[in-house]
Amino acid sequence: MKQVILLLLLAIIEQIFAQPYFYNRSKTTLFPEHKLFVSNFSDPSEAKIGTQFYLEDKNLQLNIGAAKDLVHHRIDFKNSLAFGTEFFSWTLLHRETQFRFPVITTDYFFGGYFVFYHSGRKIDWVNRIRLSHISAHLSDGSFDKNQNLWLNNQLPFTYSREFVQWTSLFIHKNLKLYFDAIYVFHSIPELKYNTITGAGSEFVLIGFPEIITKIFTGFDLKFQKLLINKFESNKNFSAGFIIGNEWKTHFRLAYQYYNGYKIHGQFYTSKINQSFINLSLIL
Repeated sequence: MKQVILLLLLAIIEQIFAQPYFYNRSKTTLFPEHKLFVSNFSDPSEAKIGTQFYLEDKNLQLNIGAAKDLVHHRIDFKNSLAFGTEFFSWTLLHRETQFRFPVITTDYFFGGYFVFYHSGRKIDWVNRIRLSHISAHLSDGSFDKNQNLWLNNQLPFTYSREFVQWTSLFIHKNLKLYFDAIYVFHSIPELKYNTITGAGSEFVLIGFPEIITKIFTGFDLKFQKLLINKFESNKNFSAGFIIGNEWKTHFRLAYQYYNGYKIHGQFYTSKINQSFINLSLIL
């Protein structure tokens, strides 16, 4: 009799845990499938996997990385929290004949973040606090073996930055608008100033459900006060196609235009004005 009762209890428990409503009532989810904070593709400091082909010269940028939420906690029907981590690298390469791509420099980015998501009647409000580290390194493509010299007399040096970033994002239907505040609390070489502010937007213009594709455009604007006693701008514009669900894993084919300081740390005092074709997978 005890064995029959135990089997019945096990069967009931199995059915309860198998019901969708049980999971929907759960307040905490480990390793969720989606992210609460959906980043702007046009922001160069957001993780992605893919390649940017320079249109003005024979360089290309290889991006490898992802940001993933580890925990979601639903406070109530309107408010949720998330904690996640991200690892990201962007590598500058030079295109040569015979399918050779010597590496010029590589930057490494990693850190963690907290997200608060409020779901409103018409506008959702999302806040992310990010604590991150960046380091950069010259590679063999920056060295001329025949001359036994570093190209352009650019010697490798120790480069690292640690910063905290607050981003406030507003979502209304197919439009995203956000504001940034970044404080660099440690850097090598030491910076004269340590403040970056910014804003950006992304808009899905039109969708084609039959081929799971959408047309989007986005813009990211940063004002940095790092090297001199005034704010200087970094502008990045994107437009192209989203293939898949932009809230989850998807692919993007886009044209990009960037004007501002180079994002590669070994060249952080130099500026660039460049167009790209970007092929990226967003996890």
